[in-house]
Amino acid sequence: MNTRSNKILRISLVAILLQCSYSCKRDFLKPDPLSFYEPSVTFTTKQGLLAAVTSCNRNLSHMWCGENPPILTDLLFTEVAVSGITDKSGPAQDLNAVITPTSNNDDINTNHVNYFWNEGFKGVKYANTIISNVDKVEGLDPTLHDQMLGMAYFHRSFRYLNLVFNFGDVPLLTKEVTVPKTNFKSTKMSVILEKITTDMEFAVAHVPAVGDFGTVTKGACQQLLIKCYLATGQFDKAISTANDLINSSGYSLMTNTFGSFINPAPVVHPITNNVIWDLHRWQNKSIGANKESIMTIVNREDDADTRQDMFTMRNATPYYSGTGLQLITTPSGKSGMSSSYTGTNAKIDIRKTYGRGIAHTRGTWYSMKAIWDDPADLRHSEATGNWMRMEDMVYNNPSLSTSNPPDVWYGKNLQLKNAAGQMLVTDTVRTWFDWPHYKLFIESPRAETQDNYNGGAGDWYIYRLAETYLLRAEAYMWKGDAASAANDVNTIRKRAQCTKLYTAAEMTMGKVMDERARELYYEELRHMELSRVSYIYATTHKSDEFGKTYTVENLSKDSYWYNRVITYNDFYRKNVKTTYGTTFTISPYHLFWPIPQKDIDANSSGRINQNFGYSGYANNQPPYATLAEALAGEN
Repeated sequence: MNTRSNKILRISLVAILLQCSYSCKRDFLKPDPLSFYEPSVTFTTKQGLLAAVTSCNRNLSHMWCGENPPILTDLLFTEVAVSGITDKSGPAQDLNAVITPTSNNDDINTNHVNYFWNEGFKGVKYANTIISNVDKVEGLDPTLHDQMLGMAYFHRSFRYLNLVFNFGDVPLLTKEVTVPKTNFKSTKMSVILEKITTDMEFAVAHVPAVGDFGTVTKGACQQLLIKCYLATGQFDKAISTANDLINSSGYSLMTNTFGSFINPAPVVHPITNNVIWDLHRWQNKSIGANKESIMTIVNREDDADTRQDMFTMRNATPYYSGTGLQLITTPSGKSGMSSSYTGTNAKIDIRKTYGRGIAHTRGTWYSMKAIWDDPADLRHSEATGNWMRMEDMVYNNPSLSTSNPPDVWYGKNLQLKNAAGQMLVTDTVRTWFDWPHYKLFIESPRAETQDNYNGGAGDWYIYRLAETYLLRAEAYMWKGDAASAANDVNTIRKRAQCTKLYTAAEMTMGKVMDERARELYYEELRHMELSRVSYIYATTHKSDEFGKTYTVENLSKDSYWYNRVITYNDFYRKNVKTTYGTTFTISPYHLFWPIPQKDIDANSSGRINQNFGYSGYANNQPPYATLAEALAGEN
């Protein structure tokens, strides 16, 4: 199928898919994975199966797109970020109170824990529909058969990697569900990991290395297989696969400027061209010149039928101005900031430069300050324009410039306190924090005449080679080869022009996780990754940088994830209280999230186990302990 045909198919499919996703909230148990098709017709044709693969690709993109997208829920369960919404009680801040099996856990105003459950199994169903029907296509070329099967395995494995490390033991579904079924049973996560690892080995062997941007390629399959090998303790295989991806697959780190240089606000916020800025422009993410890009979301402004606004400039920047609010005052006591530009004579367009943020997520001291151990690091560089502090912003309220006489603070840099030490900011949780401008800036051309410049449509990374280096560094650390791990971490640091490089004696797993936080913010599903690492610590019984060891049976009581979060996330550690009166809390059992109670109840003839720490745990039954048991239970 040619590129134009692919595009037409994708557009028509997405219209249907979006209608299904947002108009028909279906439980994961229902046997209608792609009910807008007639399976007996659609899934016995090559075109129908290709459409199903495309739907899997598109469904995956929702993790990163939109206002308060699911990735932000993932981040608030880590040491790098928390929810910054402080004017209501709904957001996930007091996790002990709001994260329960019956909570509203899939809403823009609360959190998207249940999204990972519902959409995870929806992705499994989509993939299983392909897997169960691919043999029914008459005359299908054997090579294409295996390619499509491998792509379906990728999507099923991607979802299951998230499901097991977010929810622990979950039902294993390997084939299409065609009749109502109420006897699902949990399967041990080790069994599911075993299954998806062998599936991904098949995918790596059969999915082609070259494909359209936004599609599954061999490189994407290799990246996922590395994570599977790590999770199953096959560290030598993880290193070997990473070696092939890094050295022999046509990928390479981008170390010089490339592609289109965008300097969107040269007066208010000039950018000095640098490789980090170029790497994260959406215009450069899915182009042939970008050898680092392994898998992306293709999301273009000029394709109205498929575009999805990223909302990055609303989601992850401070709420510095709002209608009728005096959030930041000048030392002279006047309202200092305005996001309004249309219809005024404002000369300093903060709205277009930084966005109209509302702080759905905000960084912690750890992610904003503590991990940045090198002043030369381009990823934290104010001098180039890559990084932004509130102190770098200026007072721009038009009333300051038009008053008689004009206020002397107009156009001057913001201050947190006045000369007497009095706070000039009413809510530092929501209003005063740093952010990586190079990651979050996306043009919003449809908002040129509006106040809400949120971050428009733009391509986004799912996988890139920088993460491959860090995965290999992790594998080396599990093997006890700190020198090789340091080399991989230093490769990433050198690209960022760091002058501080790590020695073997300095390397710990914590250093690898710190580098992931620096390099992969708003890209990686960090809670899932930290849960994965916690599981490996428990299966290997190795001691972590806190001097602790763990067991799989007690991960919900003590884990590497929890010790990192409670050590480095100052909001949870200090039980910070918001202006609304909500206290930030987190507990060890939040390593695994609650299974939605409605799905446990609907499964009347079987038992989907609840996780420790949540109501219903006492009713658990032994899960399937082998793959043979799990597969037999599907019949």
